[in-house]
Amino acid sequence: MNKIRMLLIEDNPLLRKGLLGILKNQADIKIVSVTGNNENTLLNIHKLKPNVILLDLGLRSRNSLDVVEMLKKEFPKASIIIMDLTPVQADILQYVKAGASGFILKDATLDDFLITIKAVTEGTKVLPPILNDSLFSQIVEHAIKGGKVKMKESL
Repeated sequence: MNKIRMLLIEDNPLLRKGLLGILKNQADIKIVSVTGNNENTLLNIHKLKPNVILLDLGLRSRNSLDVVEMLKKEFPKASIIIMDLTPVQADILQYVKAGASGFILKDATLDDFLITIKAVTEGTKVLPPILNDSLFSQIVEHAIKGGKVKMKESL
């Protein structure tokens, strides 16, 4: 099995170092770069060739949604996982439409992080657990498939 090549973009230094410390010990994950939103890293993404990008939703220096759109345009094969404490439904839908493959809550367990990383690598879309089995998750699933919602007209 090929190692998962991961780029980590997190502007909180403590969280960034903690995630790096945990993920670098995983046998099937290779961290290709860790950044707090360094422009050089984003510009060198073609050299780094990550297949998974772990991205902080709340970057202070840049709009994370713009980063997702840029990454998907420049490197469409990469899976992007958005990290946040409590993402709001409207944000989740926007990120999915922009190309995000999954979401992970920052208070998730290590096992949840690893499951999410491996799932998106295999092509699965992952929503935060709090949204699973909700009407909203069905709307997001429909958006992922690129369909249009048809509304019944009332009689």
